Amino acid sequence: MNAPLILAWELTKACNLNCLHCRAKASPDRDINELTTEEGKGLLKELSALGTKMVILSGGEALIRNDALYLAGFGTSLGLRMTLATNGSMVSNEIAREIKDSGISRVSISLDGISPLIHDNFRGRPGAFDMALRGVDNLRSAGMAVQINTTVAAVNVSQMQMFPDFIKKLGAVAWHVFFLVPTGRGHDMEPAAVQEYKSMLTGFLDVYNSGEIECKATCAPQFYRMMKESGMKPVTKGCLAGDAFGFVSSTGDVQPCGFLDIKCGNVKKKAFLRYLEGIRCPCKVEGLMPS
Repeated sequence: MNAPLILAWELTKACNLNCLHCRAKASPDRDINELTTEEGKGLLKELSALGTKMVILSGGEALIRNDALYLAGFGTSLGLRMTLATNGSMVSNEIAREIKDSGISRVSISLDGISPLIHDNFRGRPGAFDMALRGVDNLRSAGMAVQINTTVAAVNVSQMQMFPDFIKKLGAVAWHVFFLVPTGRGHDMEPAAVQEYKSMLTGFLDVYNSGEIECKATCAPQFYRMMKESGMKPVTKGCLAGDAFGFVSSTGDVQPCGFLDIKCGNVKKKAFLRYLEGIRCPCKVEGLMPS
């Protein structure tokens, strides 16, 4: 690996929601040590030169930074495929048009339930569900491709079978499910039972095979084993951390993944290139997986 094919950059840990599963333990306030606009431009220049193909601008809530779309446009000008991960609450019609103009190719909006009852509880704010749906509508009106991200846990696993039809009605182009990882505030959430997860993934595989909507399972390597057992050829091994995927925190820490809190250095101190060996095969380096 000369560079991660995909890099997630946590623009900020600040957020206007209070999600139960939040990896970043986001709060309303921005960190004074966040990468500056110029430092961010330097990171994007380096990623482009190294051969990274896609950058995900995330948070917290990325749109809290007033330079988020400027940075997206700058990355686009370098030939990077820029994408945005948001909770959708700040995506007005005007912001949706600015997102389109920045060159962002796809926006993912998180929806963890098909009704306010579950989603608002998951996201820690009344009205979060309606704000997310409004964001989806505004983006689609602006001509943007929208992806729905769903974190699966005990509280919402029973709704997963209803998501495909719900997502089609929204006009989204993709559904990506994320299995709950017990990091950050996620430590206090209850995961679904093993059999519930297995049943959910069996249904997810059926949706995947139907070809009606793009599907991807993240932090669920067992899904790719299930694909192989059903005679399909998995497109990846399931977990890309430190292999084809990398992560840079809001303050510049380099990690194999946002869910794998192994700090390999900081881009404020050294160029990103200096850390590529450190993020390669981190599980083996740390003794977390057998060689």
